[in-house]
Amino acid sequence: MKHNVKAELRQSMDAIHFSVEDKERMVEFLLSAEAAPKKRSGKKLLLITLAATLVVGALTGAAVFTRWSRSAQAAYNPPQQIKEQAEKTGLSVMLENKTKETNPGEVLSATDQGITITAVQSIVDNYGADLFFRIEGFTLPEGRAPEMFWDRDRVTIDGSTEFHDSMTGWFYDGTTRNEAGEWVYASNGLPVKFGNDKYQSAIYQWVADDGSLEYQMAIRFQDNGESYLGKEFAIHFDGIGVGAEKGGIMEEPLVSGSWDLHWTLTGADNAENSVTITPNMEIGDSGLTLLEAEIGQKTIRAVYQSDHDWDGWKQLEFLSPGLYQIRMKDGSTVQVVPTQEDYARWETERICEVTYETFDGILDVSQLDSLAYDKGSEIGADGQRIHTFDYIPIQ
Repeated sequence: MKHNVKAELRQSMDAIHFSVEDKERMVEFLLSAEAAPKKRSGKKLLLITLAATLVVGALTGAAVFTRWSRSAQAAYNPPQQIKEQAEKTGLSVMLENKTKETNPGEVLSATDQGITITAVQSIVDNYGADLFFRIEGFTLPEGRAPEMFWDRDRVTIDGSTEFHDSMTGWFYDGTTRNEAGEWVYASNGLPVKFGNDKYQSAIYQWVADDGSLEYQMAIRFQDNGESYLGKEFAIHFDGIGVGAEKGGIMEEPLVSGSWDLHWTLTGADNAENSVTITPNMEIGDSGLTLLEAEIGQKTIRAVYQSDHDWDGWKQLEFLSPGLYQIRMKDGSTVQVVPTQEDYARWETERICEVTYETFDGILDVSQLDSLAYDKGSEIGADGQRIHTFDYIPIQ
Protein backbone atom coordinates (compact mmCIF):
# COMPACT_ATOMS: atom_id res chain seq x y z
CA MET A 1 0.00 0.00 0.00
CA LYS A 2 1.29 3.44 -0.86
CA HIS A 3 2.35 5.36 2.20
CA ASN A 4 3.02 9.06 1.69
CA VAL A 5 3.42 10.74 5.07
CA LYS A 6 4.40 14.11 3.59
CA ALA A 7 1.31 14.32 1.38
CA GLU A 8 -1.00 13.37 4.23
CA LEU A 9 0.52 15.98 6.54
CA ARG A 10 0.39 18.61 3.82
CA GLN A 11 -3.37 18.09 3.47
CA SER A 12 -3.83 18.90 7.14
CA MET A 13 -1.54 21.94 6.75
CA ASP A 14 -3.73 23.49 4.04
CA ALA A 15 -6.03 25.07 6.60
CA ILE A 16 -3.19 26.97 8.29
CA HIS A 17 -2.96 30.70 7.58
CA PHE A 18 0.37 32.31 8.41
CA SER A 19 0.21 35.77 9.94
CA VAL A 20 2.25 38.59 8.44
CA GLU A 21 4.62 38.37 11.42
CA ASP A 22 5.04 34.61 10.92
CA LYS A 23 5.92 35.17 7.28
CA GLU A 24 8.49 37.81 8.17
CA ARG A 25 10.17 35.54 10.72
CA MET A 26 10.22 32.60 8.28
CA VAL A 27 11.63 34.74 5.48
CA GLU A 28 14.42 36.10 7.65
CA PHE A 29 15.23 32.59 8.87
CA LEU A 30 15.35 31.17 5.37
CA LEU A 31 17.46 33.98 4.00
CA SER A 32 19.92 33.97 6.88
CA ALA A 33 20.50 30.22 7.00
CA GLU A 34 24.02 29.44 5.77
CA ALA A 35 23.62 25.71 5.41
CA ALA A 36 21.10 23.03 6.23
CA PRO A 37 22.06 20.73 9.12
CA LYS A 38 22.98 17.17 8.32
CA LYS A 39 19.91 15.74 10.01
CA ARG A 40 16.71 17.71 10.03
CA SER A 41 13.41 17.41 11.79
CA GLY A 42 10.90 16.54 9.09
CA LYS A 43 8.05 18.21 10.94
CA LYS A 44 9.88 21.51 11.34
CA LEU A 45 11.32 21.46 7.84
CA LEU A 46 7.89 20.80 6.40
CA LEU A 47 6.70 24.08 7.91
CA ILE A 48 9.76 25.85 6.52
CA THR A 49 9.25 24.28 3.11
CA LEU A 50 5.66 25.49 3.02
CA ALA A 51 6.87 28.91 4.04
CA ALA A 52 9.51 28.86 1.32
CA THR A 53 6.93 27.95 -1.28
CA LEU A 54 4.44 30.55 -0.09
CA VAL A 55 6.77 33.36 0.88
CA VAL A 56 10.27 33.25 -0.57
CA GLY A 57 8.87 32.45 -4.00
CA ALA A 58 7.28 35.88 -3.98
CA LEU A 59 10.49 37.64 -2.99
CA THR A 60 12.94 37.01 -5.81
CA GLY A 61 13.89 39.37 -8.60
CA ALA A 62 12.89 42.97 -9.12
CA ALA A 63 12.53 43.25 -12.88
CA VAL A 64 9.02 44.17 -13.97
CA PHE A 65 7.31 43.08 -17.18
CA THR A 66 3.78 44.27 -17.79
CA ARG A 67 2.58 41.16 -19.55
CA TRP A 68 2.78 38.73 -16.66
CA SER A 69 0.82 39.28 -13.48
CA ARG A 70 2.64 41.17 -10.73
CA SER A 71 2.76 38.16 -8.44
CA ALA A 72 3.87 35.66 -11.11
CA GLN A 73 6.62 38.03 -12.22
CA ALA A 74 7.87 38.42 -8.65
CA ALA A 75 7.62 34.70 -7.91
CA TYR A 76 9.58 33.48 -10.94
CA ASN A 77 11.37 36.58 -12.29
CA PRO A 78 11.81 35.01 -15.73
CA PRO A 79 13.76 36.77 -18.48
CA GLN A 80 11.80 37.49 -21.64
CA GLN A 81 13.19 34.39 -23.36
CA ILE A 82 11.92 32.09 -20.60
CA LYS A 83 8.54 33.83 -20.56
CA GLU A 84 8.14 33.31 -24.29
CA GLN A 85 9.25 29.69 -23.98
CA ALA A 86 6.81 29.08 -21.09
CA GLU A 87 3.97 30.47 -23.17
CA LYS A 88 4.99 28.48 -26.24
CA THR A 89 4.99 25.18 -24.34
CA GLY A 90 1.69 26.08 -22.69
CA LEU A 91 3.14 26.21 -19.17
CA SER A 92 2.01 29.83 -18.80
CA VAL A 93 -1.32 31.05 -20.14
CA MET A 94 -2.41 34.67 -19.95
CA LEU A 95 -6.05 34.02 -19.12
CA GLU A 96 -6.72 37.74 -18.99
CA ASN A 97 -6.15 37.89 -22.75
CA LYS A 98 -8.89 35.28 -23.23
CA THR A 99 -11.66 37.13 -21.39
CA LYS A 100 -13.12 38.44 -24.65
CA GLU A 101 -12.56 35.18 -26.52
CA THR A 102 -13.55 32.50 -24.03
CA ASN A 103 -14.73 29.09 -25.09
CA PRO A 104 -18.46 28.39 -24.69
CA GLY A 105 -19.33 28.11 -21.01
CA GLU A 106 -16.04 29.53 -19.70
CA VAL A 107 -16.20 32.36 -17.17
CA LEU A 108 -12.91 34.12 -16.40
CA SER A 109 -14.28 37.21 -14.68
CA ALA A 110 -17.19 37.79 -12.33
CA THR A 111 -18.59 40.86 -10.55
CA ASP A 112 -20.69 41.03 -7.39
CA GLN A 113 -21.12 43.71 -4.70
CA GLY A 114 -19.16 46.08 -6.92
CA ILE A 115 -16.08 43.83 -6.77
CA THR A 116 -14.64 42.09 -9.82
CA ILE A 117 -12.47 38.97 -9.63
CA THR A 118 -10.62 38.01 -12.81
CA ALA A 119 -8.49 34.95 -13.57
CA VAL A 120 -5.34 36.61 -14.93
CA GLN A 121 -2.76 33.87 -15.47
CA SER A 122 -2.14 30.16 -14.99
CA ILE A 123 1.16 28.27 -14.73
CA VAL A 124 0.34 24.56 -14.96
CA ASP A 125 2.10 21.26 -15.59
CA ASN A 126 1.19 17.64 -14.89
CA TYR A 127 1.99 17.96 -11.20
CA GLY A 128 0.35 21.20 -10.14
CA ALA A 129 -1.11 24.59 -10.92
CA ASP A 130 -0.34 28.14 -9.85
CA LEU A 131 -3.34 30.37 -10.56
CA PHE A 132 -3.32 34.16 -10.35
CA PHE A 133 -6.39 36.37 -9.82
CA ARG A 134 -6.92 40.14 -9.83
CA ILE A 135 -9.40 41.74 -7.43
CA GLU A 136 -10.81 45.17 -8.34
CA GLY A 137 -13.26 47.38 -6.44
CA PHE A 138 -12.31 46.31 -2.91
CA THR A 139 -11.02 48.95 -0.51
CA LEU A 140 -8.45 47.50 1.86
CA PRO A 141 -8.48 49.13 5.31
CA GLU A 142 -5.22 50.86 6.10
CA GLY A 143 -2.74 48.77 8.04
CA ARG A 144 -4.54 45.47 7.41
CA ALA A 145 -3.63 42.48 5.28
CA PRO A 146 -6.20 41.22 2.74
CA GLU A 147 -7.86 37.83 3.03
CA MET A 148 -9.82 35.82 0.45
CA PHE A 149 -12.58 33.43 1.49
CA TRP A 150 -13.41 30.26 -0.43
CA ASP A 151 -14.59 26.76 0.37
CA ARG A 152 -12.35 23.94 -0.87
CA ASP A 153 -15.46 21.82 -1.42
CA ARG A 154 -16.39 24.26 -4.18
CA VAL A 155 -13.06 24.06 -5.97
CA THR A 156 -13.33 21.27 -8.54
CA ILE A 157 -11.87 19.73 -11.66
CA ASP A 158 -14.52 18.11 -13.84
CA GLY A 159 -16.89 18.41 -10.89
CA SER A 160 -14.69 16.44 -8.48
CA THR A 161 -12.98 17.72 -5.33
CA GLU A 162 -10.64 14.70 -5.25
CA PHE A 163 -7.84 16.12 -7.34
CA HIS A 164 -5.35 17.75 -4.98
CA ASP A 165 -2.77 16.72 -2.43
CA SER A 166 -2.48 20.31 -1.24
CA MET A 167 -4.17 23.60 -2.04
CA THR A 168 -3.65 27.03 -0.52
CA GLY A 169 -3.64 30.71 -1.45
CA TRP A 170 -2.28 34.12 -0.47
CA PHE A 171 -2.22 37.75 -1.60
CA TYR A 172 0.84 39.31 -3.23
CA ASP A 173 2.40 41.83 -0.84
CA GLY A 174 4.21 44.01 -3.39
CA THR A 175 7.75 43.13 -2.27
CA THR A 176 10.66 41.42 -3.97
CA ARG A 177 14.45 41.03 -3.80
CA ASN A 178 16.78 43.09 -5.93
CA GLU A 179 19.97 41.77 -7.53
CA ALA A 180 21.91 42.44 -4.33
CA GLY A 181 19.46 40.33 -2.35
CA GLU A 182 17.95 43.32 -0.57
CA TRP A 183 14.26 43.27 0.36
CA VAL A 184 12.60 46.04 -1.64
CA TYR A 185 9.27 47.19 -3.04
CA ALA A 186 8.72 45.87 -6.55
CA SER A 187 7.08 49.14 -7.62
CA ASN A 188 10.08 51.40 -7.03
CA GLY A 189 13.03 49.34 -5.78
CA LEU A 190 13.15 51.17 -2.44
CA PRO A 191 13.90 49.22 0.77
CA VAL A 192 10.89 47.77 2.58
CA LYS A 193 9.85 49.95 5.51
CA PHE A 194 8.91 48.79 8.98
CA GLY A 195 6.31 50.22 11.34
CA ASN A 196 6.80 51.55 14.84
CA ASP A 197 4.34 49.14 16.47
CA LYS A 198 5.53 46.64 19.04
CA TYR A 199 5.83 44.00 16.31
CA GLN A 200 8.07 46.16 14.09
CA SER A 201 5.96 44.86 11.23
CA ALA A 202 6.92 45.34 7.62
CA ILE A 203 4.78 47.79 5.66
CA TYR A 204 3.54 46.01 2.55
CA GLN A 205 2.20 47.31 -0.75
CA TRP A 206 -0.77 45.02 -1.16
CA VAL A 207 -2.59 47.47 -3.43
CA ALA A 208 -1.23 48.22 -6.91
CA ASP A 209 -1.18 51.71 -8.40
CA ASP A 210 -4.47 50.97 -10.18
CA GLY A 211 -6.15 50.02 -6.90
CA SER A 212 -6.22 46.27 -7.57
CA LEU A 213 -4.91 43.34 -5.51
CA GLU A 214 -3.57 40.01 -6.72
CA TYR A 215 -4.28 36.61 -5.22
CA GLN A 216 -2.36 33.41 -5.98
CA MET A 217 -3.50 29.82 -5.51
CA ALA A 218 -1.01 26.95 -5.39
CA ILE A 219 -2.43 23.50 -6.10
CA ARG A 220 -0.50 20.24 -6.11
CA PHE A 221 -2.31 17.46 -7.92
CA GLN A 222 -2.86 13.99 -6.48
CA ASP A 223 -0.19 11.53 -7.51
CA ASN A 224 -2.56 9.04 -9.10
CA GLY A 225 -1.26 8.98 -12.67
CA GLU A 226 -4.21 11.02 -13.90
CA SER A 227 -3.73 14.09 -16.08
CA TYR A 228 -5.91 17.09 -15.32
CA LEU A 229 -4.92 19.02 -18.43
CA GLY A 230 -7.87 19.67 -20.73
CA LYS A 231 -10.42 19.38 -17.91
CA GLU A 232 -12.64 22.09 -16.44
CA PHE A 233 -11.36 23.88 -13.36
CA ALA A 234 -13.99 25.69 -11.29
CA ILE A 235 -13.77 27.85 -8.17
CA HIS A 236 -16.31 29.73 -6.07
CA PHE A 237 -15.20 32.73 -3.99
CA ASP A 238 -17.65 33.82 -1.31
CA GLY A 239 -15.96 36.70 0.46
CA ILE A 240 -13.13 39.21 0.72
CA GLY A 241 -11.88 40.77 3.92
CA VAL A 242 -8.87 41.15 6.15
CA GLY A 243 -6.52 38.83 7.98
CA ALA A 244 -6.18 38.68 11.72
CA GLU A 245 -5.11 41.84 13.50
CA LYS A 246 -1.60 41.99 14.88
CA GLY A 247 -1.41 39.31 17.54
CA GLY A 248 -4.88 37.96 16.64
CA ILE A 249 -5.95 34.66 15.16
CA MET A 250 -9.25 35.30 13.32
CA GLU A 251 -9.74 36.55 9.78
CA GLU A 252 -12.67 38.88 9.14
CA PRO A 253 -14.83 38.89 5.99
CA LEU A 254 -15.83 42.44 5.02
CA VAL A 255 -17.70 41.79 1.78
CA SER A 256 -19.76 38.65 1.14
CA GLY A 257 -20.84 37.70 -2.35
CA SER A 258 -20.69 35.08 -5.05
CA TRP A 259 -17.95 34.90 -7.67
CA ASP A 260 -17.91 31.76 -9.82
CA LEU A 261 -15.12 31.22 -12.35
CA HIS A 262 -14.46 28.18 -14.51
CA TRP A 263 -12.35 27.40 -17.54
CA THR A 264 -10.50 24.59 -19.31
CA LEU A 265 -7.21 23.90 -17.55
CA THR A 266 -4.30 23.84 -19.99
CA GLY A 267 -0.59 23.55 -19.32
CA ALA A 268 2.72 21.98 -20.25
CA ASP A 269 2.74 18.20 -20.57
CA ASN A 270 5.91 17.02 -18.84
CA ALA A 271 6.18 14.11 -21.26
CA GLU A 272 6.92 16.65 -23.99
CA ASN A 273 8.64 19.40 -21.98
CA SER A 274 11.14 17.66 -19.73
CA VAL A 275 14.47 15.87 -19.74
CA THR A 276 14.77 12.40 -18.20
CA ILE A 277 18.09 11.00 -17.01
CA THR A 278 18.99 7.58 -15.55
CA PRO A 279 22.42 8.15 -13.96
CA ASN A 280 22.31 5.28 -11.42
CA MET A 281 24.92 7.36 -9.57
CA GLU A 282 25.65 7.70 -5.83
CA ILE A 283 25.31 11.21 -4.42
CA GLY A 284 28.70 11.88 -2.86
CA ASP A 285 29.41 9.15 -0.32
CA SER A 286 25.90 9.24 1.16
CA GLY A 287 24.87 5.74 0.19
CA LEU A 288 21.91 7.27 -1.65
CA THR A 289 21.82 6.59 -5.40
CA LEU A 290 19.86 8.62 -7.93
CA LEU A 291 18.27 6.06 -10.22
CA GLU A 292 16.19 8.38 -12.39
CA ALA A 293 15.11 12.00 -12.62
CA GLU A 294 12.58 13.84 -14.77
CA ILE A 295 13.38 17.56 -14.94
CA GLY A 296 10.58 19.75 -16.24
CA GLN A 297 10.21 23.50 -16.51
CA LYS A 298 8.72 23.77 -13.03
CA THR A 299 8.68 20.29 -11.46
CA ILE A 300 11.38 17.70 -10.87
CA ARG A 301 10.63 14.10 -9.98
CA ALA A 302 13.48 11.86 -8.81
CA VAL A 303 13.76 8.19 -7.80
CA TYR A 304 16.39 7.20 -5.19
CA GLN A 305 17.64 3.93 -3.73
CA SER A 306 19.53 3.65 -0.44
CA ASP A 307 22.21 1.08 0.41
CA HIS A 308 21.18 1.15 4.07
CA ASP A 309 17.97 1.08 6.06
CA TRP A 310 16.61 4.34 7.46
CA ASP A 311 13.54 4.95 9.61
CA GLY A 312 13.67 8.75 9.50
CA TRP A 313 10.76 8.89 7.09
CA LYS A 314 8.52 7.45 9.80
CA GLN A 315 9.34 10.51 11.94
CA LEU A 316 8.66 12.82 8.98
CA GLU A 317 12.31 13.60 8.31
CA PHE A 318 13.21 14.49 4.74
CA LEU A 319 15.44 12.24 2.69
CA SER A 320 19.06 13.37 2.89
CA PRO A 321 21.05 14.61 1.08
CA GLY A 322 18.34 16.76 -0.44
CA LEU A 323 18.23 18.32 -3.89
CA TYR A 324 18.90 22.02 -3.32
CA GLN A 325 19.08 23.63 -6.75
CA ILE A 326 19.39 23.10 -10.51
CA ARG A 327 22.54 24.45 -12.11
CA MET A 328 22.30 25.74 -15.68
CA LYS A 329 24.97 25.72 -18.39
CA ASP A 330 25.70 29.43 -17.88
CA GLY A 331 26.42 28.86 -14.18
CA SER A 332 23.15 30.32 -12.89
CA THR A 333 21.00 28.29 -10.50
CA VAL A 334 17.33 27.80 -9.70
CA GLN A 335 16.44 26.65 -6.19
CA VAL A 336 13.94 23.90 -5.49
CA VAL A 337 11.95 22.60 -2.51
CA PRO A 338 10.53 19.09 -1.97
CA THR A 339 6.76 18.97 -2.14
CA GLN A 340 6.16 15.23 -1.76
CA GLU A 341 8.09 12.11 -0.73
CA ASP A 342 6.70 8.65 -1.51
CA TYR A 343 8.00 5.71 0.54
CA ALA A 344 5.64 3.06 -0.83
CA ARG A 345 8.62 0.97 -2.05
CA TRP A 346 10.99 1.68 0.83
CA GLU A 347 10.48 -1.39 3.02
CA THR A 348 10.86 -3.83 0.12
CA GLU A 349 13.39 -2.05 -2.13
CA ARG A 350 14.66 0.96 -0.13
CA ILE A 351 13.39 3.17 -2.92
CA CYS A 352 11.92 6.63 -2.42
CA GLU A 353 10.35 8.89 -5.05
CA VAL A 354 10.54 12.65 -4.42
CA THR A 355 8.80 15.51 -6.22
CA TYR A 356 10.39 18.97 -6.12
CA GLU A 357 9.22 22.34 -7.30
CA THR A 358 11.15 25.42 -8.37
CA PHE A 359 10.36 28.51 -6.35
CA ASP A 360 12.58 31.22 -7.76
CA GLY A 361 12.63 30.51 -11.48
CA ILE A 362 11.40 28.54 -14.46
CA LEU A 363 13.80 26.13 -16.14
CA ASP A 364 14.93 26.15 -19.75
CA VAL A 365 15.24 22.38 -20.16
CA SER A 366 17.59 22.81 -23.12
CA GLN A 367 20.15 24.53 -20.87
CA LEU A 368 20.29 22.13 -17.90
CA ASP A 369 23.74 21.32 -16.50
CA SER A 370 23.46 19.42 -13.22
CA LEU A 371 21.51 18.63 -10.07
CA ALA A 372 23.11 20.15 -6.94
CA TYR A 373 22.65 18.20 -3.69
CA ASP A 374 23.22 19.71 -0.26
CA LYS A 375 26.66 18.69 1.04
CA GLY A 376 27.09 21.21 3.86
CA SER A 377 29.38 24.21 4.11
CA GLU A 378 33.03 25.13 4.40
CA ILE A 379 35.22 28.19 4.85
CA GLY A 380 36.29 29.65 1.51
CA ALA A 381 39.58 31.31 0.57
CA ASP A 382 38.19 34.69 1.60
CA GLY A 383 37.33 33.42 5.07
CA GLN A 384 33.59 33.40 4.36
CA ARG A 385 31.46 30.32 4.84
CA ILE A 386 30.15 28.94 1.55
CA HIS A 387 27.53 26.33 0.72
CA THR A 388 28.91 23.15 -0.86
CA PHE A 389 27.24 20.62 -3.12
CA ASP A 390 27.54 17.21 -4.70
CA TYR A 391 26.63 17.40 -8.37
CA ILE A 392 24.89 14.89 -10.64
CA PRO A 393 25.36 15.85 -14.31
CA ILE A 394 22.33 16.14 -16.57
CA GLN A 395 23.26 14.57 -19.89
